[in-house]
Amino acid sequence: GGILARDPVKVVIALTVLAAALRFATLDVQSVWLDESATIVLVKRGLGGLLSHLSESESSPPLYYVLAWFWTKVFGTGVIGFRSMSALIGTLTVPAMYGAGRQISARVGLWAAALATVNPAMYYYSQEARAYGLLVLFSAVALMFWLQAMREPTTRSLWSWAAFSALALLTHYFAVFMFLPELLLLWRRLGTRRLLGPVGLVVVVGAALLPLALDQQSSGKASWIEESSLPSRVAEAVKQFLIGLGAPLTVVAAVVCGLLSLAAILRLARHADQRERSAGVDVLIVAVAAVGLPAVISLSKVVDVFDGRNVIAAWTAFALLIALGLGTAARSRGANVLGAAICALFAALVVAVNVIPAYQRDDWRGVAGVVRSAGPQAIVVAPDQGLLPMSIYLPSLRIDRASSVSTSELEFVALRAKRSGRSPLAPVVPTTPPAGYRLASVTRHESYAVARFVSTAPVTLSRAELQHDGFGAETEVISRD
Repeated sequence: GGILARDPVKVVIALTVLAAALRFATLDVQSVWLDESATIVLVKRGLGGLLSHLSESESSPPLYYVLAWFWTKVFGTGVIGFRSMSALIGTLTVPAMYGAGRQISARVGLWAAALATVNPAMYYYSQEARAYGLLVLFSAVALMFWLQAMREPTTRSLWSWAAFSALALLTHYFAVFMFLPELLLLWRRLGTRRLLGPVGLVVVVGAALLPLALDQQSSGKASWIEESSLPSRVAEAVKQFLIGLGAPLTVVAAVVCGLLSLAAILRLARHADQRERSAGVDVLIVAVAAVGLPAVISLSKVVDVFDGRNVIAAWTAFALLIALGLGTAARSRGANVLGAAICALFAALVVAVNVIPAYQRDDWRGVAGVVRSAGPQAIVVAPDQGLLPMSIYLPSLRIDRASSVSTSELEFVALRAKRSGRSPLAPVVPTTPPAGYRLASVTRHESYAVARFVSTAPVTLSRAELQHDGFGAETEVISRD
């Protein structure tokens, strides 16, 4: 009954339009943050420079960056220009998820599309100039053709599955953890011979990427991941699937979303017919393997790169499981109420993050606006790696590596501290002036603070003196050209 009883194509179009409206209308609400700024700086190079600097700048394959390079030739290299590609990708994920669910039934497809429309994580990656949204899109399409091949293993379905798996792998290395369980389940059904050609395509792509992957791994750019324990990262990944990367009332929201999602999956176990149950088991294997395999590899310490962002492709399989529970042939009013509750909670979290800056990306745009009002000779002491995102909004900034500086104006910048499962801590800046200065102003915002100190004449300060009052070695000293 209700909206799901209408022509499914019309409903998918309506959901896709809603997804586009949500994503494009709010593209510039949040500031660019560190990882996005790395993308922007890389893509602003020539194509040759982009490819030659990829290894030192990024830990993922080249496809997203090459596509973004061409995209910005048409839509510009501003923040909107970059993010608009992600918004389009995120919008296209909605019909892709419908296509995946449609392999089981139109109702399952519609619920999968509805979840993709308002899920906070899918919304987040639709607003970010990074590769994760494209990984999700290709993984969703590969999942669609895989389900088709499991039901009707035609040459077209098998090669299409392999082609989109290869595109996903060219976007992010962790796509392999979706591909492997899908391959295993197809092999169990079809044997080796029919899979040799399609699988060979993915193997060739993987082999071609291997030298780049090894080079990127040896650079240590992903070593920050190991700073958190593996159990906390697994919990963070589960939270991200449910409520996105940041949300008010994090624990409560995650628990409620988790219980509602579990109730939907339990409906699948209790009410599904044989075909739905069989598809559910296969999708569950893919979902668990896509998260479990990299977790086991990290646990083994062979290489530890498990992170919620890296396993985001698995969201497609988990969402399909929930959609299966909501769209079983054994329809009930309860399933529609349950699905509507999940979608309403998702949408409420998306709105909340858009209106509460403390849960948004680091606000380097706001920081740059304050720093812009400083004198041209001002020295800025910012958190480590602060220059890159700040320079997107204030290109005249540069790192000052001198052992001492002479200036009549100092700006100390701090960001709010994010805490997993808890509210962020307010940003803290020093208010005691260095010798020879007085406190001129403190600008406080939910997500950043800037303390400004001035003196009547330039004062020479050592780097150690600049890193006073809680500002330790993990800072950057920045000046303006």
